[in-house]
Amino acid sequence: MNMVVVFEEQVVKKTEQKLKQTLAKLKENVHLRQHFRELTDLSSTLERYKVIIEDFHINKEDKDKRIAERNELLEKHDKIYSELILEGFENSWITTIIKHEMENLKKVTKDAREDACNEHFGKVDI
Repeated sequence: MNMVVVFEEQVVKKTEQKLKQTLAKLKENVHLRQHFRELTDLSSTLERYKVIIEDFHINKEDKDKRIAERNELLEKHDKIYSELILEGFENSWITTIIKHEMENLKKVTKDAREDACNEHFGKVDI
């Protein structure tokens, strides 16, 4: 049998095994799920800060203040990210989960806004 094929099969088996163990840990551990929620929230907030900081109409004092706030958020983000890596999650797994959770967060936020507008102003058909 070709050594490359054997090596590839072993890598795939090890990766699948690690993924299954890590997912089982995620299902059981409430703190890990909380870390992913916090990381999702931080990532979403950092996206908003990026837009604010890139705004050319913001004055220097406000921009410096926002940059300092963003840097604090980045430190928290990196700390949680590092903890997840120490728990056995691969970078690509974390990124995939966060992207998925951010999409869900955006959908929930949009739905909540629409519900609040409909409740406050009534349903408007255009």
